[in-house]
Amino acid sequence: MILMTVVVLATAISGARAQETEKARPSVEAIREYQQLAREVQELFRQKKYEEVLEKCRRMSELIPDEAIPYYNRACAQALLGKTEEALKSLATSVEKGFDEPAHMKKDEDLAGLRSDKRFDELVEKARENEKKPAGRYEPGIEVPGVKTVEDFPEGGLRYRLRMSPTATKEKPNRLIVWLHPAGGSMNNIIEVLTPRFLNKNFALLVFTQKNFRYWRGADAKRLMEGTLPAVAKIEGIDAGKPILMGYSAGGQQALQLWENDPDKFAGLILDAAYPVRRTGPRSFAPIKLPEAEALKRVPLFVLVGENDGGARFWERLEPVWQRAGVPLTVHYVPGMGHTWLFGKFQLAALDAWLSDVAAGKIPRPPAAEPDDNDPNAKPQPPEFR
Repeated sequence: MILMTVVVLATAISGARAQETEKARPSVEAIREYQQLAREVQELFRQKKYEEVLEKCRRMSELIPDEAIPYYNRACAQALLGKTEEALKSLATSVEKGFDEPAHMKKDEDLAGLRSDKRFDELVEKARENEKKPAGRYEPGIEVPGVKTVEDFPEGGLRYRLRMSPTATKEKPNRLIVWLHPAGGSMNNIIEVLTPRFLNKNFALLVFTQKNFRYWRGADAKRLMEGTLPAVAKIEGIDAGKPILMGYSAGGQQALQLWENDPDKFAGLILDAAYPVRRTGPRSFAPIKLPEAEALKRVPLFVLVGENDGGARFWERLEPVWQRAGVPLTVHYVPGMGHTWLFGKFQLAALDAWLSDVAAGKIPRPPAAEPDDNDPNAKPQPPEFR
């Protein structure tokens, strides 16, 4: 079964750069070619053109040598072609490069021809060891005065840092905002500065401190939902039952995907430079499917998108459609801005009002008119990562 990382949809649309914090960052051109090849590999698997898969995977590994997924998909194609020794070698390389989904390996029918070999079991165990290791370097946090900080690395979850009120109790807990980073860097120092603002609305902030910040994968989302959130929910003074997901760029796309899967698990979404679409081809996109659940009418969305961002056209087209469907959607089109971090003075004030409504159990009000682009108070500060 083919594996893919979450395609950085926002980056693909706008060409925005995200700086690498772990290893040398591939060029934007390399990332785009890699993503296109990943889509072609997916189609070739469907067509059972496994020799062509091998060639595409070879090129993907040239573009981003440290990625494990091309070697995994190469192993699948080789196994389906009956090339057992080559498949085991490719699978071993994938594991050496950090492949960490042993459960997927064991159930993947593409690798069925390898399971009778004891080396396969050994590779599964090594992948299980990878699963237990944190990906990337640990990122210490900045000091935030007057804030209680809790850090942990729960079994089966993502390593995290929680910023909460020192006065929060079981009887009067903080609700939770979960930060979903963009592709290329955590941006933790940028978002953690906003902790006092969130606490003023009785929301704690959760960030991740050690993972591969190049992208979001399905395995990352699973660890968040099944490992990290249950662990955080046990902390006295925290109500993690229905968190708000806050995502920028690729993190916003991951937030939308989680919401699409089950909106009832969340109290709301805060999205910056993320779009309500999925890629369907090299230059084509389709709207994401609205959840067929009554809960979508109870989960408000706060969206910032640059007026000059290529993705703005998707919100312009779908905003009335979603609102007619009952989605409590608030979209702010920020004048003069493209695909970037959009939280300036005006946008933060709008978010404060939105959070106040959510905290009070109200449906947030529609957006006020955006300020003129020449107003310096409306300009967002440039983030550490783009």
